[in-house]
Amino acid sequence: MKRITLTCYSILFLAPLVHAELAVVENFAQLNDGVPSHRAIHADLSIPLDETWLLPVRSSQLSPGQVASRRLEMPGLKPFFLVGDDPQSLDWLRQRAAELQAMGAVGLAVEVADIDGLSRIRAAAPGLNILPVNGNDIAIRLQIEHYPFLVTATSLEQ
Repeated sequence: MKRITLTCYSILFLAPLVHAELAVVENFAQLNDGVPSHRAIHADLSIPLDETWLLPVRSSQLSPGQVASRRLEMPGLKPFFLVGDDPQSLDWLRQRAAELQAMGAVGLAVEVADIDGLSRIRAAAPGLNILPVNGNDIAIRLQIEHYPFLVTATSLEQ
């Protein structure tokens, strides 16, 4: 038991010192010169992705509506918000865009039909990162049925 505890503490102590890096490993049998190649190629994540293949996004556990605010205790959680391409979400985004940007919140578009809908969402809050994502898991974990809402380390609010 002491060995397991010591191992766990060692891992927790060393974890912040580890530097993760995304790499795609290439393993071709032969290149043009006939020599096997085993080399890492670093992915360039600065190139915008074609998001059309992600759409439409439907979150069956969520719909537009009123959300009751409540306290949360999630130390270290980065702020994020859930929206859709409905009028209520777009109005909410326009009203709170400056506040969301100031806190560095990331947006999740949990109900969006097409690229035009995603563009409308992003236009309502320029400068914010908003990604199309199914929100069912978040809805279940936070026991929430409606959006738009903001989650911070200390609260869930509309």
